Amino acid sequence: MSFLSSLGFGSNVLPGAKDTELPNIYPFPFQQAAFVDIDVECIYARILTDTLERTNGIPKKAEASLFDNCLASEVQEGLVTMLARAMTHKQELFVVFDPAIPVLRKANDVERAQIMKDYKDGRAESSVGVYISFKKYHRSDLVRLYSALEYCSVGSLYKNMNLASAIQLKINGLRSDVGLNDSVEPIEQAKAIATGLKKGQDVLLDKEDVIETAKPDTDATEKSTAFIDRKRSFYLGMPASYLTGISSKGLGDSGIGDAKAVERGLKGYFHAVIKPVIKAVFKADVTFKSEDFDQIMSSLEALKTMDVTSEEYMSKENKTELINKVFGLPDGSVGDAPAPIETAPPIQAPASRAPAPPVA
Repeated sequence: MSFLSSLGFGSNVLPGAKDTELPNIYPFPFQQAAFVDIDVECIYARILTDTLERTNGIPKKAEASLFDNCLASEVQEGLVTMLARAMTHKQELFVVFDPAIPVLRKANDVERAQIMKDYKDGRAESSVGVYISFKKYHRSDLVRLYSALEYCSVGSLYKNMNLASAIQLKINGLRSDVGLNDSVEPIEQAKAIATGLKKGQDVLLDKEDVIETAKPDTDATEKSTAFIDRKRSFYLGMPASYLTGISSKGLGDSGIGDAKAVERGLKGYFHAVIKPVIKAVFKADVTFKSEDFDQIMSSLEALKTMDVTSEEYMSKENKTELINKVFGLPDGSVGDAPAPIETAPPIQAPASRAPAPPVA
């Protein structure tokens, strides 16, 4: 934008004024809207995919419907892509699952109207399909905002890296020594120098002349990207290391902190999205599979301690209640009864035989 345009003057205000607007050098060859849509959809798809990897109880008939396929059929999108897109755009989603084929697809207009009617009648379910709504999924608004900021950072990096590939020929005293009428010869000399450099040939320069390339400054891009990742991490409920792929562990850190943060984040998506959707679409009850092995080892050590603790100091009921809390079991859970000890049948002594009669 020119200086006059920035002040609110149009091109017709000053007829004799020259246009001072500079061309956009190396424009980013990607539309911002498409960048944001793809970026946020990929983030949600990855989170949902990792959540499904920690989900137990998914029926076999549903596995083929969870992810996309490359076949040129009418149904290429899997459940993960459908959910990720609906979450990105805060949309409603109507899906129909046919267990006989099995195929999961979006409902047509007639099915959509019937599903909507069934849910509005207060049944919260429909025999035709399932109604999923992300209209109030407001976190997507801020995730999209920071994705748009990342677009600006990536566009700046794109411009800097392209400028770094251009050679700058700095001729000493060019403006002061060369007039407008004498500019043809210096331009021809500059072209000849550029052609020689392109071919890797030697060129003749004044000792004050300089040939160099622009040095890309990525500090601002790195700082802005780090800030954007931290903010998206907050709104997504996932650690920043999950988004960047760079572990935040330091010397002597085994990375358990990041692993626990990832599990906490995925568990939230499991209870909010995956579990109710799997229950409604595939009629299956699923559970979350923890990979917190450090917690499992601690729980086993607590179990061993309870086992050797005398009931004089802690009753069996209190031990059971404490173990249920440690392992995350429902209240009132009890252990299995010990297996009966099978005893071998007694060994019977062989029957004694009567002595043989004497031989006459």
